[in-house]
Amino acid sequence: MSAVFLLGSLLLCIGGACCWSKTVVLALPQWLALGWLPIDLRCDTLSAFFLTLLGVVSAACAVFSAQYISHLSDRISPRLYWNCLFIFMLGMVLVLLAANAPTFVVAWELMSLSSAVLVASEYQKQKAQTSAFIYLVATRIATIFLTAGFLLMFSKFHDISFTSWSFSSPSTWLPATLILLGLIIKAGIWPFHIWLPHAHPEAPSPVSALMSGIMVKLPVYAALRLFVFGDLTCPWLPYLLLTLSAVSVFWGVLFALNQRELKRLLAYSTVENIGLIFISLSVLLLGRNAQLAVIGRLALMAVLIHVFCHALFKSLLFLCAGSVDFSAHTRDLSKLGGLGKRMPVTFATFAVGSAAICALPPLNGFASKWSIYQALLNCSFGLPDIVSRAICLGLIGLLGGVGALAVASFVKALGLTFLGKPRSAQVSAAREVPLSMQLPQLALAVACFLTGAFAPYLVTLLDPISLAVGLGRMPSAAFASIPLAQVALVSASLIGVIYLVAFRRPPARFETWDCGFGTTTLRSQVSADSFAQPIARIFTPVLQYHLTVDISGHDRRHFPEKIIVEPSMVSLLETRVYGPLAWLIQRCSQLVAKLQTGSIHLYLSYVCIALIVLLALGARL
Repeated sequence: MSAVFLLGSLLLCIGGACCWSKTVVLALPQWLALGWLPIDLRCDTLSAFFLTLLGVVSAACAVFSAQYISHLSDRISPRLYWNCLFIFMLGMVLVLLAANAPTFVVAWELMSLSSAVLVASEYQKQKAQTSAFIYLVATRIATIFLTAGFLLMFSKFHDISFTSWSFSSPSTWLPATLILLGLIIKAGIWPFHIWLPHAHPEAPSPVSALMSGIMVKLPVYAALRLFVFGDLTCPWLPYLLLTLSAVSVFWGVLFALNQRELKRLLAYSTVENIGLIFISLSVLLLGRNAQLAVIGRLALMAVLIHVFCHALFKSLLFLCAGSVDFSAHTRDLSKLGGLGKRMPVTFATFAVGSAAICALPPLNGFASKWSIYQALLNCSFGLPDIVSRAICLGLIGLLGGVGALAVASFVKALGLTFLGKPRSAQVSAAREVPLSMQLPQLALAVACFLTGAFAPYLVTLLDPISLAVGLGRMPSAAFASIPLAQVALVSASLIGVIYLVAFRRPPARFETWDCGFGTTTLRSQVSADSFAQPIARIFTPVLQYHLTVDISGHDRRHFPEKIIVEPSMVSLLETRVYGPLAWLIQRCSQLVAKLQTGSIHLYLSYVCIALIVLLALGARL
């Protein structure tokens, strides 16, 4: 099954390359239609870009899954895993190729339902069932908004094809808002991000890599397809998107820093990065509305480059998290440690992914975030009104602070997982994963390095997309002031020299000064909670951070025998918004359930009342 999945991934890469500079339209036969609605497929340069990216990430996941799934065989069904993975892949491909609204919605549902089943792979666990349910609720709401927006657009244009839709008229701003809400719910933008930290820890790591690397980017593709190609002119919608995205960026990185579970930390990091992409998309819409092609080109470059780079390094990080789970049988940061010596390849590739997501040159994360800063800088000087310029200038400061918190988050993840001493017996017995799991990690790490070093050439390849939108050629000169290739060459040389000089000689061992307290224990190491505590205290109003201290002993004031410090953190959205809302829905459901008495006479009365109401409404219309 892994070989078949790999073959399909390679075919996607080939198909994307073939359609890079031309448009291919395919109408399926009538017997495959959705009733009277035809299934029309269309692949242009924008679709080819996302298809190629999907092929690259899915190829890495295919090779990784072959061995990874073996350690889950006693908990999940391999047949269910592969079948749903194929359907998930098919759904994403059809979303990218859909040329009309019904085809898009059907493909969207295939993608959503199959991924929900994959989240619930370990269906015996209560936590997996709850996570899948939360994810399903989010996808149902997203589909409702999308379908409502599509129906309103159909009622206006009397056509289901995307190419015939235009969002330039004020009458289309309501459906545009509904469609945008559906897209950002699926993407995980605040305050609709709640499904991400629940779904990712329960899904198998290759599924998390596909979901975070590709699936949450498909709403970005849809927004580009509908709003950018469809000439959205709504003046306030970009500001709404910009506000939600800015909060998403800050909220995601702050909660990522305070997580104890590795994949949950990566999930909140996805909330941050998808917010960065939508900030760039908002700037693109603002530049288009202001007729500023330079800002539009820079913002489009920022969107596409960060989509591409984030797919590579976030997929790499999730695969590394899967390797840690495969070998150490835990992802709890309070139990990990010392895996750098036991899993050197995974350590090195995770370090590359962490450096990339922290935007360290010459890796691709630096190139993508540099392009975002370039777009915001040009906006802060080029937009016509001073309020918009001030907002963009403030966003630059926000992204600077967010970048510092991102560095802290991945220093924590890298240090607590791979450095120090093992904090549990099962971690002490960990060994490097098989070669078939190492190769995808190495390939993605090399891709992060090469795409960062040769980012100007990657920008040039995106010219057909920018030309199709009407913005002109991509600004490849945006990286002219930074010699990325030279920095990459010097960095690679330094790494080689350090390896030959430092790591080839046997390590010297020294006793750590123990301050007179005796031999240090594992409890002396920095923990996940103690690392994040200073920052968590600063943002206590947001995180609802509290410390519970329990000191026991006969003379606990002077000679305590046991001290227990337990931090706690509560999500305001879950406790103040979603919790009460879920309770209200449950109460309403219980009241509605009383209507189901089992009496056929009462049910016929319901039908009669409904018919009378419909007839009355029809007479008035």
